[in-house]
Amino acid sequence: MSTDVPSQPPVVAGRPRPWRLQSQGYVALLGGAAAVTAIALMNAARLDVPKRGRALIVGTGLLGLIVDVALIWDTRVSSSTYTVLSVLLVLVVHVTQVAVQRPHDRGAPLLSRGKDHAPMWLAGAVAILAGGALHYLVVATLEG
Repeated sequence: MSTDVPSQPPVVAGRPRPWRLQSQGYVALLGGAAAVTAIALMNAARLDVPKRGRALIVGTGLLGLIVDVALIWDTRVSSSTYTVLSVLLVLVVHVTQVAVQRPHDRGAPLLSRGKDHAPMWLAGAVAILAGGALHYLVVATLEG
């Protein structure tokens, strides 16, 4: 008699399959903190992350946006320095959000592919375009 636990969570009827956590990194780099937070929050719902975890995802994203705005307002920061700091900041936001989601993506190997994870092409592209547009508007507004 085998008591092996399945390596992947069963697909729950009526609930969409989660997205791969690593794919959210592309959204973070190309769309910014707002885009990756939106994707992470939608994926948290797919993974049935508790409300506390979802609140942490939103809080991390908001904190990232606030720090990003503070970097824009700081006139001592050059545009190239701002770009590097902004990318590092969004990566910290992404890593934190993945850490919240990972325990709920049971048994998923680091670079999992296949039937257990849904493709994120459309949602990722929309998040990147919307997040990028939002970031551009914030930068253009604050820089004058």
